[in-house]
Amino acid sequence: MAPASVDHDQKAEELRKATTFHPSLWGDFFLTYQPPTAPQHEYMKERAVVLREDVRKIVNGSTDLRETMDLIITLQRLGLDYYYENEIDKLLQDIHNLDYNDKDLNLVSLRFYLLRKNNYDVSSDVFLNFKIQDGNFAIADTRSLLSLYNAAYLRRHGDKVLDEAISFTRCCLQDIVEHSESPFAKEVSSSLHTPLFRRVGILEARNYIPIYEKEATRNEAILEYAKLNFYLQQLVFCEELKHCTMWWKEFLVKSKMTFVRDRIVEVYFWMNGACYDPPYSHSRIILTKITSLVTILDDMFDTYGTTEECIKFAEAINRWNESAVPLLPEYMKGFYLFLLETFYSFEDELGPEKSYRVLYLKEAS
Repeated sequence: MAPASVDHDQKAEELRKATTFHPSLWGDFFLTYQPPTAPQHEYMKERAVVLREDVRKIVNGSTDLRETMDLIITLQRLGLDYYYENEIDKLLQDIHNLDYNDKDLNLVSLRFYLLRKNNYDVSSDVFLNFKIQDGNFAIADTRSLLSLYNAAYLRRHGDKVLDEAISFTRCCLQDIVEHSESPFAKEVSSSLHTPLFRRVGILEARNYIPIYEKEATRNEAILEYAKLNFYLQQLVFCEELKHCTMWWKEFLVKSKMTFVRDRIVEVYFWMNGACYDPPYSHSRIILTKITSLVTILDDMFDTYGTTEECIKFAEAINRWNESAVPLLPEYMKGFYLFLLETFYSFEDELGPEKSYRVLYLKEAS
């Protein structure tokens, strides 16, 4: 009779052979991606600078309260607010300090949404004026209904009036969606699926640009800048994905781990949602690599490694040194060295002033 340990190893090998995942749908798309020519790219960047300043004049020239709030929300939804942070901060201070018509539900809702979203301390009591009986609200028009719905999702614990507002407006908005196919009904449907406050910025920009393009009140300079800025951001994202894909291919060569899922594009998409603004390129790349390493560990621990092997890998992680390599099974050694190498590269990329942050990352591992 074979020893129990031999049977255990045979079963482990059988399980390993049965572990397969669907290959990545992206293949080598980002490795072979070709950006526009240098002259084309330069022209687009120069045009973006001109449009940015044209839009800045629009922002600085805004004086009407309702128009100002609509403008800020438009810039936020188009992903342009990053370029006007100082101007928008000043406008928000003015909005907070100005007197306004507290009988206009749409105005009250927009003001509440903007101020609370930007960390101003505003009370939900402003909506009590619109309460009638049985948890209902006095709504003058459908636009006010949608504004109240989106504002209410910025509720805090104890904001009973906002809890009631969500219940009431959701029922009313669902009725609009069921009985209309207008562009406004599509916007309502999007809000019912994901309230404005909860949307991922870069995805909202992609979805809102064609909606804004059809609005009668659109500003052509803002629209052109939104389209161009989104395209330029896409170019940056493709270059970052090319870098991350090359890193992933390097991992596969050095580790020879054929059993792990190729999720590099999916992971980058998640990280992009967390920090999509232009200055955060390093953050997106580093977070993508870290999260991808976590998915590798997940596959190794959950579907491939034996309990004993995973314990050894955990011990090696605690050592965090090449001297731990002999502890590991052969198939783990390449990955462990690649893991150390990746973290060393983070220190080099961050430079002497910021490399200390990697220490905290190691301690959290």
